[in-house]
Amino acid sequence: MGSLLKINSHKRHNSVAVIVMVIFILFLASISYWQEITGPIDKSEFNHYQIRVKPGFSSNQVANLLDKKGLIRDPLLFKIMAKVKGVEAKLQTGYYKLDTSMSINQMLDKLSKGKVIMYQFSIPEGFTIEEIAQRVAGQFEFSADEFLITMKNLEIKNYPFLKDVTEEVNLNNRNYLLEGYLFPETYRIAKGAEVKVIINQMLNEFKDKLNQNLISKIKKSDYNLDQIITIASLIEAEAKYDSERRLVSSVIYNRLEIGMPLQIDATIQYIIPGHKDKILYSDLTLKSPYNIYQNLGLPPGPINNPGLASIKAALNPADTDYLYYFALDNGEHKFSETYRQHIRLQNELKY
Repeated sequence: MGSLLKINSHKRHNSVAVIVMVIFILFLASISYWQEITGPIDKSEFNHYQIRVKPGFSSNQVANLLDKKGLIRDPLLFKIMAKVKGVEAKLQTGYYKLDTSMSINQMLDKLSKGKVIMYQFSIPEGFTIEEIAQRVAGQFEFSADEFLITMKNLEIKNYPFLKDVTEEVNLNNRNYLLEGYLFPETYRIAKGAEVKVIINQMLNEFKDKLNQNLISKIKKSDYNLDQIITIASLIEAEAKYDSERRLVSSVIYNRLEIGMPLQIDATIQYIIPGHKDKILYSDLTLKSPYNIYQNLGLPPGPINNPGLASIKAALNPADTDYLYYFALDNGEHKFSETYRQHIRLQNELKY
């Protein structure tokens, strides 16, 4: 009897072991199958696709979009995994670059964290608003005209410095209110971004650069913010080298102090369509508040969007008696205190 019990016990142990083994094999198989059906469509080839998750898209619509592109095997699996991971309602709008080597898990990570396609572009110091519009429109899906129209209608209440500008200047005399305030910088902005988002980012960059130290200097100056940025834009247009910015600044201030016309060619270029490289004498007779050959004082607003170096130079001119300068072929300038010295230097370089 004892021997029979031992045999039966042994059989039971063997049966349990077999069942456990079968369950374990099924478990591994299920994991393998799950990994297979939720894994990459093709690990060996990287077929890239660009998709757009539009505002208001549900996880179901996203799943169908991915299925249509051939990026997933089954939309239902995508929805299940999104629900399990708790990101079903967190899939963010925008343009994404996905490929067939990615698993559903990797796609969900990208979509839920908003890892959208980013465009990088640079706005050089001294670009006018119209040049910025052309540069930005070349990267995004809107025209330069749309950029300019949106900018003119932009809500500016979140920018106190612009409120001050609107109260201090005659807006009828200037080409663009925001000229001077779209800060030149390298930007990374999501593909498909609205025009107002891009403009707001540039204005925020200006606000960030206008730190307390600069604000304090402007308040101590005889000129308001808009006038300082206008002077900075003149410096930006005239000075090719950093070493000359404060010298050009000193000429501007010296002329303003004695009521002498600034006579800066860049302001004429600003009002001529196409911005001619060479100014003719006939151009100096153009009727415009920006023509500071004919009008005393500063133009009605900035003529470009200056960088930080020119803004600092506008707040800290060199201590000179210079009233004149002219450009050399390499972009450098010769400065002088009197008109006689100015002419003599030009004649010396001719002969």
